[in-house]
Amino acid sequence: MTQREFEEIVERALRGVPRRFRDILEREGIPVLARNRVPRALREEDRVLFGLFVGVPYTERSMFDLELEPTRIELYRESFEEMFSDRAEMEAEIVKTVIHEIGHYFGFSEPELERHGL
Repeated sequence: MTQREFEEIVERALRGVPRRFRDILEREGIPVLARNRVPRALREEDRVLFGLFVGVPYTERSMFDLELEPTRIELYRESFEEMFSDRAEMEAEIVKTVIHEIGHYFGFSEPELERHGL
């Protein structure tokens, strides 16, 4: 899959997110970034990282927060390619990961997301 194809799938996934949540992401300026690969500092040998939410969740934000780095959601194309050879399965997992990471932004924990199949 090319990087552009990956970006298009991520954009399609975002269009599927309910409007009220997209509006908040847009208003707050939270980018969803389609990256080529996981940054070296985040790589682990025994784990594949599809995506990552960086920042303070929306439900915990305060005007007193000092952000060390910008709040964002990142997805990593090479991780999906490593784990999925079937294109349809890969696309479904990309959509699921976009929703999963947006869930973290809105304050859902890993166990809560897992209970919802994300």
